[in-house]
Amino acid sequence: MTDMFPFSRLMASLANPSYVPPPQCQPGEFACKNNRCIQERWKCDGDNDCLDNSDEAPDLYEHTCPAERFKCQNNRCIPLRWLCDGDNDCGNDEDESNTTCSGMSRTCPPNQYPCASGRCIPLSWTCDLDDDCGDRSDEPDSCAYPTCFPLTQFTCGNGRCININWRCDNDNDCGDNSDEAGCSHSCSSVQFKCNSGRCIPEYWTCDGDNDCGDYSDETHANCTNQGEGRHFVSTRPPGGCHVDEFQCRVDGLCIPMRWRCDGDTDCMDLSDENNCEGVTHMCDPTVKFSCRDSGKGSWVCDGDSDCEDNSDEENCEALVCKLSHHMCASNDSICLPAEKVCDGNVDCPDGSDEKHCGRNLCTMDNGGCSHNCSIIPGEGYMCSCPLGMELGADNKTCQIQSFCAKHLKCSQKCEQDKFNVKCSCYEGWELEPDMESCKSTGRKPFIIFSNRHEIRRIDLHKGEFTVLVPGLRNTIALDFHLNQSTLYWTDVVEDKIYRGKLSDNGALTSFEVVIQYGLATPEGLAVDWIAGNIYWVESNLDQIEVAKLDGTMRTTLLAGEVEHPRAIALDPRDGILFWTDWDASLPRIEAASMSGEGRRTIHRETGSGGWPNGLTVDYMERRIVWIDARSDAIYSAMYDGSGLIEVLRGHEYLAHPFAVTMYGGEVYWTDWRTNTLTKANKWTGHNVTVVQRTNTQPFDLQVYHPSRQPEDGVNLCSNNNGDCSQLCLPTSPTTRACMCTAGYSLKSGEQSCEGETVLCIVNCACIHFFLESTNLLYDLQAGMGSFLLYSVHEGIRGIPLDPADKSDALVPVSGTSLAVGIDFHAGR
Repeated sequence: MTDMFPFSRLMASLANPSYVPPPQCQPGEFACKNNRCIQERWKCDGDNDCLDNSDEAPDLYEHTCPAERFKCQNNRCIPLRWLCDGDNDCGNDEDESNTTCSGMSRTCPPNQYPCASGRCIPLSWTCDLDDDCGDRSDEPDSCAYPTCFPLTQFTCGNGRCININWRCDNDNDCGDNSDEAGCSHSCSSVQFKCNSGRCIPEYWTCDGDNDCGDYSDETHANCTNQGEGRHFVSTRPPGGCHVDEFQCRVDGLCIPMRWRCDGDTDCMDLSDENNCEGVTHMCDPTVKFSCRDSGKGSWVCDGDSDCEDNSDEENCEALVCKLSHHMCASNDSICLPAEKVCDGNVDCPDGSDEKHCGRNLCTMDNGGCSHNCSIIPGEGYMCSCPLGMELGADNKTCQIQSFCAKHLKCSQKCEQDKFNVKCSCYEGWELEPDMESCKSTGRKPFIIFSNRHEIRRIDLHKGEFTVLVPGLRNTIALDFHLNQSTLYWTDVVEDKIYRGKLSDNGALTSFEVVIQYGLATPEGLAVDWIAGNIYWVESNLDQIEVAKLDGTMRTTLLAGEVEHPRAIALDPRDGILFWTDWDASLPRIEAASMSGEGRRTIHRETGSGGWPNGLTVDYMERRIVWIDARSDAIYSAMYDGSGLIEVLRGHEYLAHPFAVTMYGGEVYWTDWRTNTLTKANKWTGHNVTVVQRTNTQPFDLQVYHPSRQPEDGVNLCSNNNGDCSQLCLPTSPTTRACMCTAGYSLKSGEQSCEGETVLCIVNCACIHFFLESTNLLYDLQAGMGSFLLYSVHEGIRGIPLDPADKSDALVPVSGTSLAVGIDFHAGR
């Protein structure tokens, strides 16, 4: 047995009570004399990392830096790639000096320009009249400043050429703001001028939508529709909810019965919280507080009377300020940072921050604090840290703040070496002048969103609307195929999937129906832009289907153990599919391959349950992002569910979120309760900004931009359809699977499907029936083989007799309201 505490150490501790055993530092770490462990490369770098200067002792100064690092004169080691990049990483400018950089052989990336100093800058920064290199080598006399094309380009004051449409769009595209100088907006005779100066089509006024952004199109004298109520989407017919669910009165939405009369308005018409007299409230103690009325656990003792009877604010202890802050004695709403306490200045109204400051506990060993020690009147003392550092787990020792791990600085790529943080961008993006944010070098993005009766386009820079598709019945989900300039959308009243062509001038043309029959509330839609397929969720049939982009080769991908599917997203580069399910008993997010194999739950809600609603993919970070309409929060996680981050919760514009998407470093979402399209930082939830307000409920939204459909994946279905006779579906970065449409099956060990004949033959079972609600005669060809044909209230379905086979034997028929019997004619 290994001696866990050597005898020699035991004797030393007995002989000397103050004996402290040396620290057990890991390989690559340096053992300080005060028993701290620091990184080995921080030794002799000029910084007191040990806090007792033992890492900067003179006898240690004979050290060398690793081969991939540069040794500064102050013994600091920095990465070689940080030399001559314009940043003072050594602390004494040695890494940026002419001595270091002159004659330095450095290869810049293809999209960057090598300065004479050795620095690399974006190519777009050369010959723009700005000294970006610091030695003007990017602005030599040989610069031929471009001559802009007068019909299509605008000449900036600094010589740059930009798209003429970017002139006066409230975005500094030139870099010197010359494209926004002297701009005045005049509207044509068929336009309405908003109070903000924006011009919108005249027919957009008084339509219930805040097209101006300041409501001036809805409040001027000609409007007579002010005060109209909200519009709601009907999701399920009366009586269409399960026995353990409550159906909202106006929109037909089904919610778990336990959400009835629980203090939260989950129905947009408030019907789940009406007529609650005599209803027993069953609150989940982990997240709820049982008022004598009702309430949320997070609202207890917060200073607000959320329960009508004030029971959530009874028997409460005083509010506790966050760590390193002090509460004023007479006003528990004021919390002061430690450095403002006992500093000779009265900051609390009652002066309590300067009382009882006589005994200074910080004089003894600095109170045990590694850096700053402050006296807290009546409580003792408190440790705090200088800029760039944060308190560790012991609340005394300061450690370097993890800017990259906590996503506190860079919008995309981040690299940190002690206090130095370097930001960089993914391909197709370049650093903004703040050296933290990234800007796309390609086309400008725009948002496409649906508001039930229209699909609209929003210019993210001008903030202007364009109606792409008017006169819709009830459109919810939408997605696009960028390379084909095609927009897809669903209508849950007509139960159809449509598509149209997006032209360069922003119009949508060539409308056509892609899927016409057999749909039942298609609420989620996703386009595979690599292999060329569309996926959709059918909420009333509780299944996920797939077809070619033109609607052919349709088949059921997943059915069974799917309760309330809502949103769907995919990454064809990895062949992975995600969907949300707000099942009352187990709200969750699931994943599978894009052929439906390898199904697994990657996140499940706990406590009182959740309502995972919208879902999207952050393709640059390979993370999923979703919104929960129960907790009113935005979450982010890796593809396997690890690395969960709560981005934002409980904001006033995050009251009942429906859909979500991404662009660059920001997350965008729609909200039913506030009728807004809003964005925020995708990591921290900071900088919440309303993009657009509408008077009707906004539904799905997408950002139309190449970064939302990256092309760095391999299309295994490009050659001969992946050798598949029908559907070719990605399953991983290096594999694909063949699938057959309803009524067909793969031949054993092959890629071709059996029963591919289209005409009905003697051995084929043809089922004919008339559906009165749609006045259509259906002719269902089931192919060869036996299957079970059955009816449910909302449709007619067929399934294989093999219990292990979850696919459909025929395309489901929807549109029935109470189908109770069915038969077929085998001879025909």
